[in-house]
Amino acid sequence: MKRSIRRLFGGAFVFVALAPVAACVADGPGDNLPGSVRPIPPPGIELDEEAKRRLLAGAAALVDGVAAVERAGASDRAEVLVFARAVRLAVEDRFLYSEQEVEHAEQLLARGRERLEALGAGASSARLVLSGSTVEKGPRLTVGGFVSQIDGSVQPYGLIVPAGLTEGDARPRRLDVWLHGRGEKVSEVAFLTQRLATVGEIAPPDTIVLHPYGRYSNAFKFAGEIDVLEAIAHVKTLFPIDEDRVVIRGFSMGGAGCWQFAVHDPGRWLAATPGAGFAETREFLRSFQQQAFEPTAAQAKLLHWYDCPDWANNLRHLPTIAYSGALDKQKQAADIMAAACAARGFEIPHVIGPDTAHKIHPDSKIEIEVFVARAATQGKPAAPPAIDFTTYTLRYPTHTWLTVTGLGEHWREARVRAAVASPRAVEITTTNVTSLVIDIPADARLVESRRPVMVRIDGTAITVPPAGGDRWQAAFVNDSTGWRTGSPDDAVNSAETRLRKRPGLQGPIDDAFMNAFVFVGPVPTHEAKTAADRWVADEFARAKREWRRHFRGDVVERLPADVSANDMATKHLVLFGTPESNALVAKILPSLPVKRNGDTWSIGAAQSPAATSLPVLVYPNPLGPGRYVVWNSGFTFREYAYLNNARQIPMLPDWALVSTVEGRGSQLPGTILAEGFFDERWQPR
Repeated sequence: MKRSIRRLFGGAFVFVALAPVAACVADGPGDNLPGSVRPIPPPGIELDEEAKRRLLAGAAALVDGVAAVERAGASDRAEVLVFARAVRLAVEDRFLYSEQEVEHAEQLLARGRERLEALGAGASSARLVLSGSTVEKGPRLTVGGFVSQIDGSVQPYGLIVPAGLTEGDARPRRLDVWLHGRGEKVSEVAFLTQRLATVGEIAPPDTIVLHPYGRYSNAFKFAGEIDVLEAIAHVKTLFPIDEDRVVIRGFSMGGAGCWQFAVHDPGRWLAATPGAGFAETREFLRSFQQQAFEPTAAQAKLLHWYDCPDWANNLRHLPTIAYSGALDKQKQAADIMAAACAARGFEIPHVIGPDTAHKIHPDSKIEIEVFVARAATQGKPAAPPAIDFTTYTLRYPTHTWLTVTGLGEHWREARVRAAVASPRAVEITTTNVTSLVIDIPADARLVESRRPVMVRIDGTAITVPPAGGDRWQAAFVNDSTGWRTGSPDDAVNSAETRLRKRPGLQGPIDDAFMNAFVFVGPVPTHEAKTAADRWVADEFARAKREWRRHFRGDVVERLPADVSANDMATKHLVLFGTPESNALVAKILPSLPVKRNGDTWSIGAAQSPAATSLPVLVYPNPLGPGRYVVWNSGFTFREYAYLNNARQIPMLPDWALVSTVEGRGSQLPGTILAEGFFDERWQPR
């Protein structure tokens, strides 16, 4: 008799409970040695050739079957292909860790075949997802996949669908996004199987619960962050979602992710419930990992990206309730966030489970659910009358109707306090902001858009003329004459203002791997004779390998001659090589703030020997407006950082000169001879 998934798992294989505990056991002083780094993910069992053949053939058959369904769209196809890709990666990269997981892979392929049959019969994405649920009564468990904008890979997600929700149901539901804990062996196969077997920590009534995969174990940072946002957008295409009732939640590594989403984008969420996850880097590593992390000057600036206490001001108007077990070492995170909020003049509740280690106490869970239900009853305004917003980078520029479009200096605190004082008066004060945009929907009834509105910004009064349409919009720029209406791009010297840091084009290097990109390496015919050539070959191979292993992506790769106009227009270019080995490097180099004078590379005042070093950088692509070019780098944290999610931070800024002959290891691509940030006009400081 064929065993059910629920019987195979029994009651022991519970993802949300086991994954955080496993992380606490694995981390320790032995993981503080950069010269001796255990592999993450660890290698799985060695499959016999027959098992490999059978699983890969099953995955390939799904791919072929989907390709034969001509009328199916990409979204529909992904709901089937997610099973094929999960199994293929697990087999090819040894991500299966027991014979039971081999059975799970077989069962996922069987589920894929069932969906393929439904796809061929014309089923929509929503019907495919609902038909795959594993519980007949009460909350239903199901899984699916979507095509990522970053690299075209099919990424998995889990869903808890409330009882009574059917395809075509028009009533918007609340959406809770639950971010999972760390699990070094949680492959796509394990994740999908777990999501079909256990509800997990939460299943609020009449609420859809989304479980993003987050591209493996990165604390939902970088590409993991985009995975969450893409998963949310995908679910909105399946079912009606109440835009004013989306909650961000999580525990352990997922608690860390919850803090980050809450502070970076406070206007998106109804509420936030971070539990027992790190909130910053240095103090957490000191207390949890017994590691004295001493960042370089550039790394210290870049800690502002994911160090949440710096952004605590953004929780001022976001209902947030933190949780910790009284005996949990990771209580440190909520303590430090509560202190950061208190230092800014407000408090957030911190629920503490009595006599509890790294898990959620049942009584605490009830208290948290009451808090969220109360917030859901009250709802949140689509356009609040007042905003108090902090940012350190134009990667996170927006709070509801306010968008910061220019900073005086990146990685220094920028703050905007804006309030609609009356239907014809708006008051704004700023710090470290050079331009901003206001966009208020007319149906919010905050501003009388058909009459002049007086905007007072840092003491300067500006009259904005009446606006028609369904929105009140105004842009402001602070130049040498003070604040005025307009944007930096409408200045007289447009060539100068076009090259500026702006939302989505502000660096550092790691930012380029949060949107669509294409890898372009040296031509295969180029013989690697020099130290630079050998370093490029090694780093290019490593960047492709680690994108697949750590961020579970599919690298899009081109030869220099094959890069198309569409690639230039829609993707960041990630170039590896020298002017001699990569024709695109040679073509773009004259437009970059990098010079090679004889035997020397130079960026600004920094120099390094050309024979034994190469530049690494991110810069606006001169051949693709609105896109980056990255030279000689993948994402910048390396294998040592995989051992603890708090270490997964940008290790390089906008540019660096890197030795190609020494210092290459588990932390850096080589000894860093010089490094720095470009200024707000993309020039070396």
